Parts: sequence; C-alpha cells; structure tokens
Amino acid sequence: MRTQNKKGLSDIVTTVIIIVLSLVAIGIVWVVVRNLVEGGAEQIDVNQKCLSVELSALTVNETSSGVYAVTLRRGPDSEGDIGVKVNIFLGVAPNSGVLDFGTVGDLDAIGTVTRTVNTNTATPVSGGDKIEFTAFFLDVSGNEQLCSQTKSFEF
Repeated sequence: MRTQNKKGLSDIVTTVIIIVLSLVAIGIVWVVVRNLVEGGAEQIDVNQKCLSVELSALTVNETSSGVYAVTLRRGPDSEGDIGVKVNIFLGVAPNSGVLDFGTVGDLDAIGTVTRTVNTNTATPVSGGDKIEFTAFFLDVSGNEQLCSQTKSFEF
C-alpha cells in the first residue's frame, strides 16, 4: 500500500504562495518609492537652478493704455534657458494676471531684454505701479516648473 502525505504537499504550496505574494508586494512598494524619489530629485534640481538665477527689473514704462515696455536683466548664472512670467499691479487689488515675458531662452545669462507686455489680452491694467516677475524652467517633459522666488519692482 502506498500512502501519500497530503499535509506535506500543502505546506510546500502555502510557502510558495506566501513567497510569491511577498515578492509582488515588494515590487509594488519599490515602484511607488522609486517614483517618489525620482520626482523629488527633479524638484530638487529645479529648486537648485532657481536659487542661482538672478533676475532684476531695470525699467517698466506704460507705452499706451495697458501696454508696458518691460526691461529685465539676468545675472551671471549658467543655468541654461529660462522663461519669465510677469504680473502687473495697480495698487493692491487689480492685477493683470500671469503673462509670459517673451519665450523660453530669450533672456541669456548676463543679458538684458526689453519686451512688450500687453495686459489687454488678460485683465487690462492701465496706470500700473508694480510688476512681479518669476523665472521658470522646462522639465524633461516640457512642463513649466515655476521658481518659488518672485521678485517685484515698483515704478
């Protein structure tokens, strides 16, 4: 007579299932952690670039109602192409909303650029007295990554 030890086979199957489930769980956790680490590293890279960019406004003149000639200067950094967003204010309440200052790459290191900013395309601001400007970079996906430092200039 042959006797089969079914309990021994059941223990082996249970152990294999537990090992496979553990490996699947470790894989899922690894994917989540890797994405968090890579996303954090990219954000650190953007913040590092932002800290070294020096931007200053030289002049802002209203050339016609709601249209401004804005001159910005970039300091000596080596962070590559940047873009700039501007917002023109009249007092504390009305503002133009965020507008592009040219295109990415217009403002080279140790460069000065004058661009026309037309608030009439967004929220018209005539007689503005302050401008805020913020640099941004394009990430590897082509998305704008705004710097956290916003500077202002009263005119």
